[in-house]
Amino acid sequence: MPSAKGHGVLVGAVVLFLSACAVPNAGGSHTEPRDDPALPPPEVSAPLPHPLRGEPLWTAPFSSEPKATESMFIGVSQKREGGAVEFLGVDHTGRTRWSTERDPECTGFTLVRDPNGGTELVVLLDKERDPEGGFLATRTTASAFHPDSGELAWGPTHVPGTLVGPGLVFAAIQGSVMSDHTGPKVALSPSTGAVVADENKGEVVLHEYHGLLLAHGEGALRAVDADGTGLWEHTDLEIPSELDTTSVRVGYGPRPAGDSGAAVTLVWTAASADEEEPLLYTVHDLRTGERILTLAPDREPKTLDLGDGLTAVLGAPVDAPDTSSVYVVSEQGEAPLWRRSVPSNVRVRGSVGADLYLDEDGTHRALDVRTGTVELEWDGPTELPAAALPGGPALVEVTTAEDSRVFAALPLD
Repeated sequence: MPSAKGHGVLVGAVVLFLSACAVPNAGGSHTEPRDDPALPPPEVSAPLPHPLRGEPLWTAPFSSEPKATESMFIGVSQKREGGAVEFLGVDHTGRTRWSTERDPECTGFTLVRDPNGGTELVVLLDKERDPEGGFLATRTTASAFHPDSGELAWGPTHVPGTLVGPGLVFAAIQGSVMSDHTGPKVALSPSTGAVVADENKGEVVLHEYHGLLLAHGEGALRAVDADGTGLWEHTDLEIPSELDTTSVRVGYGPRPAGDSGAAVTLVWTAASADEEEPLLYTVHDLRTGERILTLAPDREPKTLDLGDGLTAVLGAPVDAPDTSSVYVVSEQGEAPLWRRSVPSNVRVRGSVGADLYLDEDGTHRALDVRTGTVELEWDGPTELPAAALPGGPALVEVTTAEDSRVFAALPLD
């Protein structure tokens, strides 16, 4: 297995976006420095999951799936159900370097990159008193912290509700935390935490990624950079030659499977149709608008950000619409790095480090994201790595001899 580069995000991590905040917390924008030693490695009762090898190094103190920055694991620790939660920053040796307490319903978090200098930041939610709303009134805020030290980078910034994504997009969830319906959304700048787009001002916020924003307003689908400079509009896009008509509309397609992505999927439909039945899908570089892929409408594409400007795409090729293919595309190129034909029932499980994981009815494959080479193939149920640091270790959820579930740190080959 190749050494990990950058950091990956599992598909399931998006669930954290649906967490809400209900009760104010005095923790606010502060963190506490710590130097807690690593927990002893777990005594594992079952064989370690593929594709990792070696003995567990230490037990991670997280209660739910963490994420990895370039040098730290970030995640939540909750000692009892319904009790307070702590966000922790844990280094590659298992030592906890900082923490900050949050209410148990304030567990939404994401990792972003400041476009001014490329610094990674972790963005956390909180509740604080709202003096303008009455004695019991609260408001939701977002703050960004440096993952290595826990130091505040910006915030708190007032937001209308929880993280709904893609990227630094926030909204109030209506009815239920699992509802698809939200109130007006806002997007924040990852550099400063300032509001850069607000649906209360007449635009529709669609997608944010490291300071790049895709929105719809005044009849135009347009992308802007972190300074608000226009990058491209839908009128700049060439109508795909695969369409036999120029009477078409183009809009934002399926959102990425993870937190966000450097590539966006657009959907082309007939301008005169009452129902928006897809005619074609295209995948574009968010910064330039350059079309990287053209896909048939037979399968709704799935995209997953792999870090380092790479995106995995699962869809139906226009030259073989009855089949499926996995591609990896780069924001630095106009063509996919590679394409691999896969059975129609394959799904993308997630990515960690330099590996992309596919699943086909219980058959698992780990592919090198740079080449598409199958690094490992195996059958049966398995836990995939939740997160990995460059060079290791990786964190994997395992069952202990006491029949409890913990995240074990395992070396990378």
